[in-house]
Amino acid sequence: MSDAFDAGALERGYAFLDDCPEQLLQEVITFPVGTLPERVRGIRAWRDALLDGRLPPEGTWPPPEIAAPARRAAESLGFLRFCKGQPELVDAFLREVLASFTRQASVVRAELAARLRELEQLERQRLEKQEAQAAARARRARAETRIDEVTLARLRQQAEREVAQRPTAEDADLLAAWGERTRAWAEIADVFGDLGELMGRGWDLSLGVLRHTGWMDLVRLRELVAQLPQLTEVVRSLGRLHASDAEETVSETIFVPMRRLEEERRETWTPHIPAETRGIERSGELARMLPAEAVNLGHPKLRYLWHARRAERALLTYRVEGIEVERTLVEREHEESVERRGPRPTRGPIITVIDTSGSMHGVPERVGKALVLEALRTAHAEKRRCFLYDYSGPGQVREFELSLTAEGLGRLLTFLGQSFGGGSDVAEVTARVVQRLDANDWKRADVLFVSDGEWPVPDGLPRRVEQAREKGTRFHGVQIGNRGRTGLHALCDPVHVFQDWAAVGGG
Repeated sequence: MSDAFDAGALERGYAFLDDCPEQLLQEVITFPVGTLPERVRGIRAWRDALLDGRLPPEGTWPPPEIAAPARRAAESLGFLRFCKGQPELVDAFLREVLASFTRQASVVRAELAARLRELEQLERQRLEKQEAQAAARARRARAETRIDEVTLARLRQQAEREVAQRPTAEDADLLAAWGERTRAWAEIADVFGDLGELMGRGWDLSLGVLRHTGWMDLVRLRELVAQLPQLTEVVRSLGRLHASDAEETVSETIFVPMRRLEEERRETWTPHIPAETRGIERSGELARMLPAEAVNLGHPKLRYLWHARRAERALLTYRVEGIEVERTLVEREHEESVERRGPRPTRGPIITVIDTSGSMHGVPERVGKALVLEALRTAHAEKRRCFLYDYSGPGQVREFELSLTAEGLGRLLTFLGQSFGGGSDVAEVTARVVQRLDANDWKRADVLFVSDGEWPVPDGLPRRVEQAREKGTRFHGVQIGNRGRTGLHALCDPVHVFQDWAAVGGG
């Protein structure tokens, strides 16, 4: 047996630590409950479950009386749906969960120790009383309730359950730390659906969103969109369908006639294959000759008869047969199902042009902002790009890309918080839109003009729009209010006119 020092034994003994998330390693190592392998497996189970949007199953590390407050807090907050696929968020939550585990473990140990001291005092009193009893009362004493080891274990489990089920300060700590964030995420999710990149930029961003002056406008506009399904229909029709360069999908299954060579097997009984004895026959085959014929060969006279019969092929022999397998190739026609894979059709980007002149103040302003919000929601849900132009008087054109990121959401809230006013110069903004349509990333985009149409059409502008339309771009117009044929009809086709928006807007 070798006494040589194994340098790798220590490393192999602690290889299980590789399964512990690096951000939580220090907290897991110093945690006072459970062995180190149990703690590593337990925290890994918690992290994997949270990343999947659920809690780990009951019975895993740590014990229920310690894990109960964190479980209750996560379930009551509705927090789990925001954890799915968000490792940074999960690690931050787990750090506070581990801290709550540590505090709860101290509380549980202290309360259990107090309960056990009470039980020990009861047991001592029982023993003293039993010793003082007279012999005549021994039978009745034995009938009294005895607190033995089984009873102590049962009482201890009951105490643990009571401690686990009772709301503690740990519940309040986690609810206070994560309650406001979770409520903020829920409100943002109600507006935008999947939080997507917003969550990836940091979970505290949502608190800044709620403090922005345009946040309440965002919530109200979402309610307006819900009342006007026409808005959603208009926005979702934007963007030309084209084949995606990255994704493929099964588009159809067809049956194609095909000719194929198949091997055909034919079986024929033949005497040339000695597989089975099928009776007796006359032949000249010596190998199958009966013994009665072989006896004649030893007789001096009968052997001549034997030679004569062999020459005449009249010897008595066994009749044998076998199956001969003949394989041939035969051409046959078949119909086979074939899955044709093609590029997944997707829609192009959205370019929104909003008239922010003074004539749009009031209800038209709210409708225009609601369309911008719906354009962003649709683009985000379908992974499309969205660009916004807002214009009023000469030289007053702003442009920026809308996206559900920290910067994009800030720009959107700034736009929603502004008040419309000023003149209306459509020539400059249209020129910028046509110029953007020539860029590679925006060639498949469609344009949505939102205006009341109360502006004259400059000379030459319809021709520039028509040139862009000849390349495939569609110019949709949304005319707020029924004012008949306006300047919007000279640039856009179709023009959507909704007369009931004033009633929905409330004046």
